[in-house]
Amino acid sequence: MKQFLNSTMALTLLFCLSGCATVKTGRNFDGLRVEEGAKPVASVAIENYGYYLFGFIPLIAGEPRYPNAFMCTIFSDSVTPQNNMLMLSKTAQKAGAKKVINLRVYEGWTGSFSFWIIWKKQLYTGALLTE
Repeated sequence: MKQFLNSTMALTLLFCLSGCATVKTGRNFDGLRVEEGAKPVASVAIENYGYYLFGFIPLIAGEPRYPNAFMCTIFSDSVTPQNNMLMLSKTAQKAGAKKVINLRVYEGWTGSFSFWIIWKKQLYTGALLTE
């Protein structure tokens, strides 16, 4: 039993250190213009994921308030479109963007790696920010 608890704690620590919420931006457009001459400011890729017991009990999930910071929430479902949009909004404000175009959202679930006991929910949001 002690070995099981040690393994469980090690696995939990590994999940927490993996960094569950990330925001990546790209800014090299070489003068490219899109949609009626709008100037692109940044392309944004946001990913948030979490692990769920039997697909509905949240165990560990990304912390959208601190993306890219190796922080996770425990027993809280923070893998939501609203949280991804919050990260997108903060990124747009920092970049000085006035418009978001080509917004894409993808949600995926996988559970076969654990015989459908622990499920991974992954939420991806991508967009182009313009002036």
